[in-house]
Amino acid sequence: MDHDQLFKELLRACFADFIKQFLPEVYAYLDTSSLEFLEQESAGEITEHEKRAVDILVKARFKGRLTCFLIHVEVQAGKKGWSSRRMFIYFATQSHKHDLPLYPIALLSWDRPRRADSGQYAVDFPNRRVLEFNYDVVQLNRLDWRAYLQSDNPAAIALMARMSVEPKDYPTVRAACVQLLIRRKLPERKLRPIKRFLDAYLPLDTPERQEKFNQEIERLTPQERKQAMEYLTPLERQGFNRGKIEGKIEGKIELALKLLTQRLGQLSATMQKRLRKLSDEQVDELAVSLLYFQTKAELHHWLKEKITAASVENH
Repeated sequence: MDHDQLFKELLRACFADFIKQFLPEVYAYLDTSSLEFLEQESAGEITEHEKRAVDILVKARFKGRLTCFLIHVEVQAGKKGWSSRRMFIYFATQSHKHDLPLYPIALLSWDRPRRADSGQYAVDFPNRRVLEFNYDVVQLNRLDWRAYLQSDNPAAIALMARMSVEPKDYPTVRAACVQLLIRRKLPERKLRPIKRFLDAYLPLDTPERQEKFNQEIERLTPQERKQAMEYLTPLERQGFNRGKIEGKIEGKIELALKLLTQRLGQLSATMQKRLRKLSDEQVDELAVSLLYFQTKAELHHWLKEKITAASVENH
């Protein structure tokens, strides 16, 4: 998985939204109509060991002024290789290169550790501190996704997927994100990277997750359920549709069991198991026939005939 690319696509599409949600004080003086993404060269101008371009560098104006400044967002998916010194090197390189003040932001998306990043690089000597460099930190694993369930901010909706989400909650968070996106009605240029983000970080890659997601989506309105299909991969759509069909059959069987129990008395575990194996078509036949059953023996004979017939057809 190319974490850097996923984050870059998201930030390019939703940069102003990201600043507004996570750095509102910066958003207050940012002229969002002036944003210009700068292509980057290697940061190896300072050191041969740092041959890596900054992730996102944006040139912008202060609101109501002609003065420009830079915003640097560095995305880090793993703790290994990360250092506050790197942020300082990028700051020194890019502010010198462009001769503009630079606002540095670290967007940290690793799972562990959850200890807060210091947001600072300092150089101390016994007699004094000669350098103190500070940067803003958005550390996703320290944020609770539940706090963003009512958000209409596109960047927040996507980044919920990388907050402190337990795997068992993937379907719940995915369904919540889909519902927010349906109601937000975003343009395609923003919607596309968000969908890719959700596919990558909240996968419905097990039957259990798919089933739980299906249950969450069934709570939506019919129109929203239809729209929800646009936010799933083709494989996930198949799983959702299969789950709907299986759920429909299960509901029919449960009703049939209830009616048969009222008519014939408690059914054995074996007979209940055989009834649960009936196809959708066979359950529909049972719904008509059960009114004529007088004894459990008649039900047993009917089941035997259906199972025998199905076995013959399959061979």
